[in-house]
This record gives sequence, C-alpha cells and structure tokens, in this order.
Amino acid sequence: MSQEIKNIKEAGALVLRAWRQASPFFLSIELLLMLLLSFVSVAGVWLAVIGDLRCLLAFGAAGAYLTARPLLHVKRVLAWPFMR
Repeated sequence: MSQEIKNIKEAGALVLRAWRQASPFFLSIELLLMLLLSFVSVAGVWLAVIGDLRCLLAFGAAGAYLTARPLLHVKRVLAWPFMR
C-alpha cells in the first residue's frame, strides 16, 4: 500500500476500511470449507502417523473436496466474494 499514514486516526480508519472490504470473504462458505480441508488434512496425517486406517477416510474427504471444488466454482455454487 502506498498511503501516507500520519497519525493513529488515519491508521485506524485504514484498518477499518480493509476489514470492511475483506468481510465478505471472512463470512463466506469458501473460508469455512478451506478451514475444514486443512483440519481434515492434518487429522489424516496424524492418523497415518499413528497407524490408524481412518486416515484413508480423512484423505478421501480431502481428495473429494479438492476434486469437487472446481466443479462447484464452474456451476457457481461457490464463488470468491471479492472477484465479482
């Protein structure tokens, strides 16, 4: 960002504006799905390390999401809120 910030009030206004512009993304289903994918991936690795066969279920869920995501974007079920 190439803005000159001269005092605390301007910095606060800039932070507030950035949060307001980013709020559609933070409230979107896309972020929830990405967090769920990261949780399932970490759980799958941990289950694989301890030798549990349930890791296959976790990796299957992660793989299913990664293959279904492009289709959901093409069908416009999912959309990046800031790319309208």
